[in-house]
Amino acid sequence: MAVRGPGTAPVRRTAELAVRAARGADLFSMPGAYEAGGVPLLSRTVTGDHTAWTRITVDGHAFGDAGGIAVHGADGWFKACVERTRAGGWAVVTVVSRPVSDEALGPALSGPRADLLVTREAARHAVFCRERPDEDWRFVRTFTGVAADGEQDLRLGLFAQAPFSDACTAAFTAPQYVPSALPDRR
Repeated sequence: MAVRGPGTAPVRRTAELAVRAARGADLFSMPGAYEAGGVPLLSRTVTGDHTAWTRITVDGHAFGDAGGIAVHGADGWFKACVERTRAGGWAVVTVVSRPVSDEALGPALSGPRADLLVTREAARHAVFCRERPDEDWRFVRTFTGVAADGEQDLRLGLFAQAPFSDACTAAFTAPQYVPSALPDRR
């Protein structure tokens, strides 16, 4: 069955999903400076504690081109992504918005690919990364406040963004989900 339309791309391997973002696709909120409110997102509702991870490869050439994992709750959203930096390299970038965006540049990457992992326990989320599947996970960031007090349901998704370029495609290899948090988030 062929899927067609904006944001779709051919699947290269059976365990891979691809998301293509058009010019201007971004999630970021800094009133008076820069605001963008949409990205192509493959998502699902998740309830309670969980852990999700995937290998992300980004085909992007401009600053801000990225692919990653996004979580939307009643009190805001966050994204963790493999992103092209202003200097032309690649890094893990996280953005938490409640409602104004708080951006953090994480570990530098040797290229446009990495494994990203997001885990949730109650209201706390943590992000981990690694460049190669045979490496240990490295801690990137932890935070609370995306989920409203006592909120169980969130939207968890895979996205691509192209805030300043014509387009960007992110490929997600073997996305995984388990309905439990990591026992050790540091």
